[in-house]
Amino acid sequence: MERDLSRFAINQITTRAWSMPQAIDGYGRHGVNGIAVWRDKMYDYGVRQTARHLKDAGMWIPCFCATAWMNQTDDALFRNTLEENRQVLHDAAEIGAPNVVFVTGGPPSGTKDIEGFRLRMRDVLGELAETARAVGIKIGIEPIHPMYAGDRHVINTMRQTNDLIDEFGDVLGIIADVYHCWWDPDFESELRRAGPDRILTFHYCDWLVPTRSWFDRGMVGDGIIDIGRYKRILDEIGYTGPFELEIFSDLDWWQRDPDETVRIGIERCAPFVATREAVR
Repeated sequence: MERDLSRFAINQITTRAWSMPQAIDGYGRHGVNGIAVWRDKMYDYGVRQTARHLKDAGMWIPCFCATAWMNQTDDALFRNTLEENRQVLHDAAEIGAPNVVFVTGGPPSGTKDIEGFRLRMRDVLGELAETARAVGIKIGIEPIHPMYAGDRHVINTMRQTNDLIDEFGDVLGIIADVYHCWWDPDFESELRRAGPDRILTFHYCDWLVPTRSWFDRGMVGDGIIDIGRYKRILDEIGYTGPFELEIFSDLDWWQRDPDETVRIGIERCAPFVATREAVR
């Protein structure tokens, strides 16, 4: 069967050693035309240069990673970061990204009020939503595994994410990641609750046993996540959006030749990105 990679993208963090132009050219060399762009890589290369290179290479973007953390204790610094994130939305729109992943940071240093910080982040979403609507882009909420709630992100479940979309409307969407959500007893039911329209993109990787560090995600097939099960659910609900390979791997894949990572990633992900019709 011929591989169908039309819905497949590689998240740029997977090949951390590659610069923006190296990633664009490298993914294309392997027949992948989707790239999830990282903010630091874009700014290193330049917004206009990135936009031009992506267009010339015929690349599409499933998501843009990510907003700056909003966990400053100083009010002036907090407002500065809010304005920085407004600019991120503008810049992401300029390169053709359909959405920006919103990441909160953990509760501010010296505080233990996670619920209070979640409420503050709800207010931030309300402010950023105005900018997102103005520039024609969505804010992608990625529920992140609760082990990261203390220092990276306080939106940790699909239910929280769906509730936020119920409140703010379709200017928000879901960035779903099997690594962060496979453990959640409500993951499957919340995927069905979301339906195909709320899910902006779907991230593939795997959960290793043991997990040896904070950045030790496995290549698809090397861990214990039943990825095929989630693909079947997505097919059942009529999801037709993109899939991404996103791997943080300080002990393995980040140490390899990025071309090897891309080649193996395509081999492992290909069975889980084709349409139902293509695999019959």
